[in-house]
Amino acid sequence: MLNSVKKAMAVLSCVAMATSGCATTRATRLAQVTFPPEGTAGRAVLVEYVQKLPPGTLVRVDRARGRSLRGTLMKATDRTLFLQPKTRISEGVVEIAMDSVVSVTPIPQGGSNLGRAIGAGAAAGAGATLAIFLILIAAFND
Repeated sequence: MLNSVKKAMAVLSCVAMATSGCATTRATRLAQVTFPPEGTAGRAVLVEYVQKLPPGTLVRVDRARGRSLRGTLMKATDRTLFLQPKTRISEGVVEIAMDSVVSVTPIPQGGSNLGRAIGAGAAAGAGATLAIFLILIAAFND
């Protein structure tokens, strides 16, 4: 009787581990602040938002004319934005007029990435499979 209870508990434990739900990894997205270039109220809000960002924040700056820039925010005033571009070859600090800025989006650093999520999932799956096999071996070995 004791052996059959052991086997039943082993099978029940294996089924519970195999069918349990896993937590999903979801990247947190930051809201992009976009304002039309002609609005003075929108421009004032954008300027205030950029000035409240701490220096050293990695940002993407979309401009009305020209290409967008990615880089480290150095300083923001009511008229200009100083950005250290993130490029393969080092460049100097770029001064961007706030009148030409359409949006500023912080870029999250060290967030979850696909490779890390795949590795964590593979490790969890391997550990669960090993645990199931060890429980089955221990239960049916008696």
